[in-house]
Amino acid sequence: MKPRLCIVGGKLIINIAEKVASEFSNSAEFLFIPHLLEDALPYLRRVEGDADIVIAGPSTMRICSKSLAIPVISYRPTFPDVIRAIQEARNFDNRIVICLSPDDRDFDLPLLSQIMDVSLFPSYCETFEDYENACRISKEKDYSVIIGGSFTVSAAEKIGVKGVSLYKGMDMLRTAVKKALEIYYIHHEGLRRISQLTAVVNNFTEGLILTDEKGRIILDNPPAQRYLRCNELQGKRLYDLFSTQLPLGALKKGEKILNVVEKGNLVVNYVPVSSEAEIHGLVCTIKKVDEIQDAEFIVRRKLHDRGFMIKYTLDDIVGQSQAIHQCKERATLFASGKAPILITGESGTGKELFAHSIHALSDQRGGPFIAINCATLPSELLESELFGYEKGAFTGAHTAGKKGLIELAHRGTLFLDEITSLSYPLQAKLLRLLSEHEILKLGSDRIIPVDIRIIAATNIDIESCVEAHKFRDDLYYRLSAFRLHIPPLRERVDDLIPLFQHFIHSIRDNVVGQVARQKKIIQSVLAREPLKGNVRELENIAKRFCLLYSPEKNGKEIGTLLESCLEKKMISYEPDETPTDLKRALELTEKKIIQDVVKKYKNKNDVSRILDVNRSTLWRKLKRYGISE
Repeated sequence: MKPRLCIVGGKLIINIAEKVASEFSNSAEFLFIPHLLEDALPYLRRVEGDADIVIAGPSTMRICSKSLAIPVISYRPTFPDVIRAIQEARNFDNRIVICLSPDDRDFDLPLLSQIMDVSLFPSYCETFEDYENACRISKEKDYSVIIGGSFTVSAAEKIGVKGVSLYKGMDMLRTAVKKALEIYYIHHEGLRRISQLTAVVNNFTEGLILTDEKGRIILDNPPAQRYLRCNELQGKRLYDLFSTQLPLGALKKGEKILNVVEKGNLVVNYVPVSSEAEIHGLVCTIKKVDEIQDAEFIVRRKLHDRGFMIKYTLDDIVGQSQAIHQCKERATLFASGKAPILITGESGTGKELFAHSIHALSDQRGGPFIAINCATLPSELLESELFGYEKGAFTGAHTAGKKGLIELAHRGTLFLDEITSLSYPLQAKLLRLLSEHEILKLGSDRIIPVDIRIIAATNIDIESCVEAHKFRDDLYYRLSAFRLHIPPLRERVDDLIPLFQHFIHSIRDNVVGQVARQKKIIQSVLAREPLKGNVRELENIAKRFCLLYSPEKNGKEIGTLLESCLEKKMISYEPDETPTDLKRALELTEKKIIQDVVKKYKNKNDVSRILDVNRSTLWRKLKRYGISE
């Protein structure tokens, strides 16, 4: 959009202005008001909303600029304009009165008088009355010619004095138009930047305050008003609002003061605004403590999201026995609390599944679920993994330090499997975490508060560990506020078939129907097996069964096949191939499994899929064991 310029002046000026406007038609639009001085003001008020800048003579500018909200600039006679007017005036008389604005005092009239052999008598005027008086006095003093603007020329000729126009050249208006365009673009750019700054300040999520060099507020935004419960902050002193001398200290020393807690729940930063010479004020940011904590929590989840999420719910725990129903009911009740939970049971009973499910039902379900097996890491490494460390805490420590799993589990659940593997010093640290809800990183002196729930699990008799002084009794009592024991699979026979069918479905779902018709035979075989590995062992049996099963087998054959899949009967050898070491035994077992599958399935893609190996690996093993394709 082009700027709109309004040019004000007498008829002669307007005629010149129209010619100049045609030269700038691509750069601006023009309005013309053929009025002068006080008479021009009512017309300018009418066009004030349409025009961006007014161009007027010096006296008109001085009269109207105070009454208008838009900029008013003046056109001034150039040196050639003055020379031209003097040359014309001396044709009538060499005694010449020249009416000028006070802004035109820089013309060297004595020098012009000498050079052009005339006598110039200046009269500096601002209002109608000034110009009329100048003309009247000139008449009284017997001057026959007077130089001036349109009004002066008109007033002089009314009383019989020759008037010569000072404004006949186009250069003065060209210069004024260029200046007006320059001012417009500077003003427009300034407004654009102010608009941008205002948008940034008002949309800044934190409270933002800018003060002058004395600490008085000159700019603020809505969040700052909300935090400080005051709608009118400008003009107030910052140190009065916070009842502290810290802002004055920051202004005096020119140093940042960060993370100051003010009014109990506001975190404030004082940052001086300075140049090389002096300090000009302060930028103050304000944030609520709980908002920072919420933001930190979100950042933790986004930056450190390593899959710390639940994978199972109670619906994933398969079983129809009374024992497993009771475990589910108890887990649901425990999930509603916040106290630690101790899950006990033999290996493979599903302790981690229950830990995931409890988290999914708890108030912490929106937070992370982090699981770690305490037996997998040495004590020193486990401590750094759990509690984290600061930069340079020990040799080999990451240069940026590291957040521990406990800190990452903030507002979530930490699952500690095989809890009895913890060393005594680590048990003491864990006890402090449970009692104080805070941790201390390795190499740090800063306490970090955390809000987590602990679920611990063990597959050994923890009471025996307490009696043997291998596990702290105080930690045991803390952890066992809620106790969930998962019975072994041999004590819940009703779960054997549902679990077995579940595994068959996930491994080879096209035979689930045939297997279901033989569930009595299958249960009788499985019930005789101790299944010391519980659900995990049952899954391995199902994998072997799916590998060897063919639909044409009858019930008796299925029973025999299942018995051969049990752990103790899986490995069989030819009399002349009795292995002498574990490696050879594994090779013979692998060879027999591959032979059985190749014999049953002629398509090598099916063989690769069932054995869960790629085609190139299958080809190498066939060649290695001399198995015919």
